[in-house]
This record gives sequence, structure tokens and C-alpha cells, in this order.
Amino acid sequence: MMYVFFQVDSIAYDTFLVSNGVGDNAYGIERVDPVGTIERFNYLTSLLIWSDQYANMINGTDGTMWHSNATKDERIYAFIPDICRSIYLTFNETRRNIADVDLYHYTLPHTIFSNSSENRGFCMNGTTFNNIYELQCLPDGLFTQAPCQHFGGSLSIPFPIIASNPHFLDADPIVLDAVEGMHPNDTIHRSFADIEPTTGSKY
Repeated sequence: MMYVFFQVDSIAYDTFLVSNGVGDNAYGIERVDPVGTIERFNYLTSLLIWSDQYANMINGTDGTMWHSNATKDERIYAFIPDICRSIYLTFNETRRNIADVDLYHYTLPHTIFSNSSENRGFCMNGTTFNNIYELQCLPDGLFTQAPCQHFGGSLSIPFPIIASNPHFLDADPIVLDAVEGMHPNDTIHRSFADIEPTTGSKY
């Protein structure tokens, strides 16, 4: 589930995008090692929509499983088709579930949607926020989906959609001030994955 914020005629809207679990894209893999890694998305080994090679990379799995023998010091990657980018999670702590199995708890880092050099490839010229100013990169905590989400066909028109963490977690204060009723809470709003490290299974 992804929280999405978009703006039409100076009026702010928000919604949740909920998937039924059925992908609407073509996927493929030619190797079994590493298991679960996406090698192609819509027959491409990298995307063609972002402004640099790093941003266009397809890294990781689909987020339902990871490789075996996960370690605490590595980033685990997942490719998210709905936002046309790869994200990563980092180790936070070890947790024990109700079956007495130790799980590695990985969380989305605070900087995943930050206005930083690591994310420059996701910036788009002419982006606007809240009709206040035009800029290359959105404020911290926001991620444009305009190159990714389109009205259909050969005459496709990009949606002016911006994604964020729930309640604009990790966003710049200017973002929180623009929308009423937001109460970001790291405990309940941060995305995570609990993984059994030996098998790479997600719990």
C-alpha cells in the first residue's frame, strides 16, 4: 500500500493505492541464483524514465522474499512497479515472533525520499509543489510519480502524482504545513519487512 498525494487546480487530494496482488506488467527471470531477484521489468533490464543510470536500475526482488543468509549489515532491495523505482531497507533489530523464530527487522531509511545527491536522478525539471514555486527536486519526503503513472495509450499524459510515506513521515515541515490532519509517527508509519535470515522468507 502506498500513500499518494496529488494536486489539481490548487486543491490538494490524497488517497491510498491498494493492489489486489495481481501485477499488470510482464516479468521475467533467467537465473535461479539469486532466487527472487527481478532481472527484467517489461522486458527491460533497466528503466528508461529517470534522468540517470542509478535511478533507472532495477534492483532486488518483488518484496515477497529475499535471498538466503541475510546479514545485518546489508541493504535489502525491492523493485516497486507502482512507483517505478527500487527501494532498499536496512537492518533495525532482531525480533522473535510467536513461533519463537528470530527475524531480522529491516526498515525503510529516513532518506529514501530525501532531496539528496543519492536521489538526484529522480528529480524532474518543472516540478511544482503546492503552486508555491518551481523546482527540480521536491522537498524531503516527497517523490514524483509523473514519469511513471500515465493516462493510457500512445497519447499518454502523465498524472501529476506525488508519493510519500504515510502522514508525510520524514517530510520537510513545509509539506506538513501544507496539509491539515497529518500526524507522522515513526512506530506505526514506517515501512518494514521482517525476514527469517536463513531462508530469506518474509513474515
